[in-house]
Amino acid sequence: MYTNKGFTFVEVLLVIAILGVLVGLAIPFYQSFQVSSQLDNTTQEVAQTLRRAQARSMASEYFSPFGLHFESQKFVLFRGDTYIESDPFNEPVEVPGILSVSSVFGPDIVFSRVEGRPDVIGSVTISTTYGKSRTININELGVINVL
Repeated sequence: MYTNKGFTFVEVLLVIAILGVLVGLAIPFYQSFQVSSQLDNTTQEVAQTLRRAQARSMASEYFSPFGLHFESQKFVLFRGDTYIESDPFNEPVEVPGILSVSSVFGPDIVFSRVEGRPDVIGSVTISTTYGKSRTININELGVINVL
């Protein structure tokens, strides 16, 4: 008696088709996860940099206040009362291309020496090109909250 062992060509094609459909369905979920992850990481990085600027101001490092300058694709930790693009002490951080940063108070926020109070209050919003966003609020006392 003769027995066949193995798979037919149709069975192999069926398995490949099923795997193709599963991969096709998984890609959008993976991309969505990746965008959310970048949004969360960038939001935390902006909040931590704001807190670092505030802490350096309160410590009167270099006898100077510190602040953050915001542009759509980057933010910069700077020393002094105003942002000077060519200052070698600036610490720029690039934002991933699918994200943008904006603030309701303008491009700069500076924290006062010793007290650490901001010169402006409001919020910073980090947005994706897909419509998701996260907000960081800064109140008059300098409390920084991620929403």
